[in-house]
Amino acid sequence: MLSKKACVLCTGCPESRIDSTRVKNFLIENGWTITDKVEEADSVLFRACGLTNVAIEHSIQVIRRLKAKKKVNAQFIVWGCLPKINREALRTVYNGITFGEDETNILDKILEAKKPIAEVTANSCMPIFELKPRLNKLEKLFSKKCCIAGSESIFQIKVSTGCLSNCSFCSVRISRGLVHSKSIEKVLTDFRNGLDKGFRYFGLLATDLGAYGRDIGQNLVDLLVELTKEKGDYKIGLRNINPYFLSEMFEELRPIFASGKIWFLSSSAESGSDRILKLMRRRYKIQDFIEGIRILNNEYPNISLRTQLMVGFPTETNEDFQMTKKVIDELKFDWVEIYKFSPNNGTPAATMTNQVPEHTKAIRYRQLYLKTRLQRPHKKLRQIFS
Repeated sequence: MLSKKACVLCTGCPESRIDSTRVKNFLIENGWTITDKVEEADSVLFRACGLTNVAIEHSIQVIRRLKAKKKVNAQFIVWGCLPKINREALRTVYNGITFGEDETNILDKILEAKKPIAEVTANSCMPIFELKPRLNKLEKLFSKKCCIAGSESIFQIKVSTGCLSNCSFCSVRISRGLVHSKSIEKVLTDFRNGLDKGFRYFGLLATDLGAYGRDIGQNLVDLLVELTKEKGDYKIGLRNINPYFLSEMFEELRPIFASGKIWFLSSSAESGSDRILKLMRRRYKIQDFIEGIRILNNEYPNISLRTQLMVGFPTETNEDFQMTKKVIDELKFDWVEIYKFSPNNGTPAATMTNQVPEHTKAIRYRQLYLKTRLQRPHKKLRQIFS
């Protein structure tokens, strides 16, 4: 009997992409052949992002395209964050099987698996499926960048999912729930596996890496202390540490930074205005974030840094926006991601008064995007991936 073919696609963040790789590996372990051609597949599995309205619209467009391209009798499954965050939007284009990340064991029965998905791991991020390039004219000028999460040079380890924050603009907790951490022993097993395979660069992935271990009586410092005890020539990347936890653990993290074993750290400032941060429910002061990053800039310059900044949060004034610009003026980052506020379904910020007009968001986005791209680029990331 010929092996059945499956096509696995996804949109979304690195955590979603490593989850999708796990599903692909699960299919391979159970005798499926993977194809990147939708029209050839007997089963099409699409992980749909639902983080923002823009992401939801894109996911729906992808679903329409896949329905049109797949074989008439092919099985089609849409899963991931979109079904959890906005099931109503999904049901406008899809009425089939659907589930969230914490329900992937459903696939064991659907696909009659001999090896359950609970026994399958993944250590790479699947590329994002795009209908077409989505760059505007300004972004096209600066489109050359390093795809950190997608690099085959990095051995990715998902250490936890979910978060302990309650940000007023974010819908991730709706789909991911509270933090659920992998034990340090299991992370160490993955880490040693990567070392045995010859990897030098590692990435720790989580919804909020700063919240790692809080559900099992440990924290990120405990994990990093154990990882950095391992012998060998390696470096560890830390993705998505909420500034609240970064400030809380900073002094304990400094010996780890000084070890030379950390090559990358990502922490999202979101705004330079304490007033806006309070409305966002971010639980930290911008000066605490600035002081921490300044220490990293001055004392640990070999650590590559990334942050995210949002423009257009409800009630954001020009004065608030100028404070956000000041963050870029005062600190050095190797990559800054700029995005516009989106009123996500089910979040408090979506119903706040004094929403910022779209044209104002667009102007502030262009100003901040151009400002970050015209700064002299750092070379550390390109040295790794070139």
